[in-house]
Parts: sequence; structure tokens; C-alpha cells
Amino acid sequence: MKSAFGNVLLVVSFLLQVCSAHAAQDILTVTPEDNHEQINSAIDKAQSSIEMVMFHLSDLESVDHLIAAQKRGVQVRIILDEKLVQKGSAAQIKDHLVAEGVDVRSSPPGFSIMHEKAMVIDKKTALISSINLTRNGAFTRDFGIFTSDTGVINEMGSVFESDWSNSSMQLVPPTPQLSNEKLAWSPVNSKEKILALLDSAKKSISLEVENLGSAEIIAMLQKKSHEGIAVTVLVPLCVEGGMDQKRNVPFLKDLAASGVKALAAVSPYTAENPYIHAKAIVVDSQAVFVGSENLSHNSLDLARELGIIERQPDITAKVESIIKADFRRGISGDALDSASCN
Repeated sequence: MKSAFGNVLLVVSFLLQVCSAHAAQDILTVTPEDNHEQINSAIDKAQSSIEMVMFHLSDLESVDHLIAAQKRGVQVRIILDEKLVQKGSAAQIKDHLVAEGVDVRSSPPGFSIMHEKAMVIDKKTALISSINLTRNGAFTRDFGIFTSDTGVINEMGSVFESDWSNSSMQLVPPTPQLSNEKLAWSPVNSKEKILALLDSAKKSISLEVENLGSAEIIAMLQKKSHEGIAVTVLVPLCVEGGMDQKRNVPFLKDLAASGVKALAAVSPYTAENPYIHAKAIVVDSQAVFVGSENLSHNSLDLARELGIIERQPDITAKVESIIKADFRRGISGDALDSASCN
């Protein structure tokens, strides 16, 4: 009897663990509201391992949190963009991390850029985001999702190990087999997954992103607008970095001609009027995409990127409410040409 009773207790305990894991809620982090506080807090809670991929890493406070984790015995491994770390402050920060015992590698040069912004902590918690750990988080719009989804974590771990071991490979390294329906990876399947998400819209698409440019994405947004779907797109009028700061404007005009509500965010950028660096899509108020992927050819077809498609109602509603608030500050029409990039 004792043995049978013990078996019952084991079964009940197992079922409770399964139900608890299933009920675990993913968590949204938003900049500039949260800045990097939730990310730094997650780093501080690490007990055994941190696997991070980060395009820009220049926030010295976050660097200090990573070094502190390494010093208390956490295995910290970081992949940084191969081109960025060749000079300037990025190279200095990489050297500083290495000097403090953190294991840092440059990304495989076969990718156009390593634009992913993600990490896995203790093989138990993952972050997928558009958040660079830079010092301008206080006036930049970005989203990130923390998840304890085992399938997500396992696939992220598999890709990390591949990119880590292939960091010196000159060609685009092979990506391990991908099967998780929530994750969108560039240059493998992100374009197809984002197109499918957009095409699933029955009522509305709300979207904000730093860079447009993918012909397939533009065509899909035009198609959905012609079908009577309410499509609203917000991008920065003047993209930071590069020569052609107003490169989004022609795409906005093409979208507007198809009935899309095409808007541009303008400076000066503040906590109340943030620079749109986010890559976020909400479809029918039911599904949300958050990740590192811009809607450009380079981002979807050539770079290493990671995004996640979520259907958790509270996260979807929160992202949509923030995007709609950002929409109200956007400009459109003739104002796109008259506004300057000063």
C-alpha cells in the first residue's frame, strides 16, 4: 500500500509540474519604459550559464552585470557581430570582457551581420528581442519577450552552439534543423513566417519597424490593404546610421498609394517620443511578432536574426496599445518630404 501511495504521489507531483510549466506566462519588456533593467536583472539571477548573441553591446552597466555573473561562477558566452568588434568602442568592450574572463567570439563572417539580440539563461529562460544593449535605450522603442518555453530554449541553444563553433567559418554556416513554430530565423525561414503571419490577417495589421525594403513584404502589405484589411505602418523618417537616412520614404509612399496608413516618426527623440528601432507586428489583435528582423532584404535573407510569434493575449494587447500610441505621433503625406533629418 505504501508503495502504491508513493506512486500516486509521484504521479500527482509530476502532473503539477507539467501544469505549472504549461501555465508559465511569458513576460514582455519594453524600452524606453523598462530600459535594460529587466535584462540586467535576469543576468543577475543566472546561476550556471548565460548564452548571449548581441549586435550592439555598449551599455557599460550591462557589461558590468555580465562580468559580475562570470566572476560568481556563471559560464558566460557571448557572440558579437564580427564587423562591429573590429574597431572603436565595440573592440574595446570586447577586449574588456575577455580580460575579465568572459568567453567572447565574433560572429561567423558569412552572415552579412549578426543582428540577433537574444540570450538564454540557465537553459531555463530565453529572451528574444530587438533590444541592443546600448546607451540609447532611454529614448528608443524596442520590445523583448522572456519565455520559459522548453522548445524555444532548446532550438535557440542548438543554433547558438552551431554559430559558436562555426564562428571562424567564412561561408554562411549551416543552421541546425528548425522545427519550432514560434521562432523565425534569418536567413532561413523568417521571411516565410512573417509573410504567412501578415497574410493571415482578417481585420487589421499594426506594424512598426526601423527599416523597410523587402519587395515581398511590401507587396504583401499592399495585397492585404487591397483586401480591405486596415494596415498601419510606422517607421522612423530618418534612419540612424548610413548615408540614405530617408530610405524608408519611397516605401511609405508606395504603401500609401495602396491604401496603407503609412506614417513616419520624427525627431527630436525622447522617452515620450522614442526612436522607432522596434521590429513588431500585431495581426487582428491576436498574434504578435517581436524580434530583431527588419523588413528588409538584408535582414530577412542575409543576416542572422531571431524573432518570435506570440499569441499570449496580455502581451499582444500591450504591444498593440504601445504601437497605436506611437502611431499618433507619426506624420504622413506631403510632410514626409518637407521634414528634415537634422
